[in-house]
Amino acid sequence: MASQDNFILNLLQTVLEELKVLRAEFKVQSSTLIAAQYEIRELKLSQKCFEKIMVDISEHVEDIKEKVGSQASTAATPRLHEVVESLEVKMKSYAEATKSAHISFCQEQEIEKTNQFAHRKNVRISGLPESVKEEVKSVVTKFLAETLDVPNADVAQAFRIGTIGTQPRAIIVKFNDQTQRDTALANKAVLKGRRIWLDPDLTPLQVEARRKELAKVKEAQDAGFFAYLRDGQAIVTQRKRQSST
Repeated sequence: MASQDNFILNLLQTVLEELKVLRAEFKVQSSTLIAAQYEIRELKLSQKCFEKIMVDISEHVEDIKEKVGSQASTAATPRLHEVVESLEVKMKSYAEATKSAHISFCQEQEIEKTNQFAHRKNVRISGLPESVKEEVKSVVTKFLAETLDVPNADVAQAFRIGTIGTQPRAIIVKFNDQTQRDTALANKAVLKGRRIWLDPDLTPLQVEARRKELAKVKEAQDAGFFAYLRDGQAIVTQRKRQSST
């Protein structure tokens, strides 16, 4: 009986101790809950204040935009006018320069057309032997008849150009009949290997264009392609030359 009473007392004591622990934990949790509730209440108040501020800003935002825009526009108007005037001056200057360049280009094109028209019946002969007392027109007429199969050539002018030196100067030949000029050019293949060359009499612009096209031909040939000049244009084939071994 006594042992049973002791067991019950010990059990009650254990329960009381557990209750004390639970009570202490409850107090802590209650304090935490109260603090949390306070924070929630503060957050709600803060949220309400924030919402009120946002509403106030929303109500006045358009007015603020108008005022700011009006003030900015008023402040920037003189500067804006300066920028616009500067742009107008630059655009006018650019338009005048463009017009002037266009006029110059058109004039140069007309001059070039005139020059090409004047050269259309001409040829240039290079490498033809030169003598001191030669009569150039007679030399050219004989050369055309005997070498290029152009008998009775109707030559208006024939004269050498350049400075006298160790090499014979080139000859400009002006035909009256363009057909004879074209025949001479068509037969110039017979000059291959004779170190005498017959070419159209080109204007300076045509000479420069021909030089660029010849550079393209050389570049293609150096790369191993078949390339040649035809009517002043570089012709490059897709077929490569076989390297000699």
